[in-house]
Amino acid sequence: VVAKSYFMKNRIFLSIITITLNNFEELLRTVESVRDLNGCEHIIINGGECPQTLEFLQGYNGKSVSEPDQGISDAFNKGIRLSSGDAIIMLNSGDILLDRTYPARASQILDQDPQIDFVHADLIFEDTLIGSYIMRPLRTKNILSPNIGRGMPYRHQSMVVRKEVYGRVGFFNLNYICSDFDWVCRWELDLKKSHGQAYYSQGDPVIIMDGGGISSTQERKIILEAIKIIRQRNKHISFLEKTRSYSALFRRLVLFSVRVFLKKLGFVNILVIIKRIKYKRFLIIK
Repeated sequence: VVAKSYFMKNRIFLSIITITLNNFEELLRTVESVRDLNGCEHIIINGGECPQTLEFLQGYNGKSVSEPDQGISDAFNKGIRLSSGDAIIMLNSGDILLDRTYPARASQILDQDPQIDFVHADLIFEDTLIGSYIMRPLRTKNILSPNIGRGMPYRHQSMVVRKEVYGRVGFFNLNYICSDFDWVCRWELDLKKSHGQAYYSQGDPVIIMDGGGISSTQERKIILEAIKIIRQRNKHISFLEKTRSYSALFRRLVLFSVRVFLKKLGFVNILVIIKRIKYKRFLIIK
């Protein structure tokens, strides 16, 4: 039985936050994909000076902010503060909501079970090397496995997070590009007190993710940040948990180093072959 609050008339049950920086065409793709969704508000945080974006937002009938910011995390936080929904999803400029039923379904799941902190799902990643493929989260069950040291365990663009969880765990850290990874690490530590859960919505991909985002173009910096975040997190856990997280992090570093090595030697074709084998089952043939 769905909670009655889900059916309240004119209720904003989800805030969609989109951050943009001088990429007007990508912004339009995202705006069109979420246009006229019932029970949703779309908040646009513009940190650039693109004339087209500024002109577009002057006539935009949703919430928007156009001002310099301190980076992606600062922009996310501005959106959270402006939001009025019961839950929040971060859909970056260039990303597309593929399944327009997903916001309502995810919000319904949150309404039914107060123990669930967020809902997440599969997405389609537009890779610049091998084309589009279905990207599943590392974790598909309600357990903390694989270890956080492996990397971001959920697909951030698909995460529909209960707003009150940000009050409990905190907002995004301005010191990191991979602030979503840092946030999930802090969420994990908080579980010892809150007993929250993550719910995997199994099925078709719900988002198309732009493969040219910062997570792809600044991977080296993100890896270095992840090492720092894991070391900070490990101050608060047992020796056994530390060992597991460092082991998983080491595996991630080895794989990253192999990719960098192949690129430096000019063996991009080999890297393409490896990625095609890895994602063979999930590749989307156009």
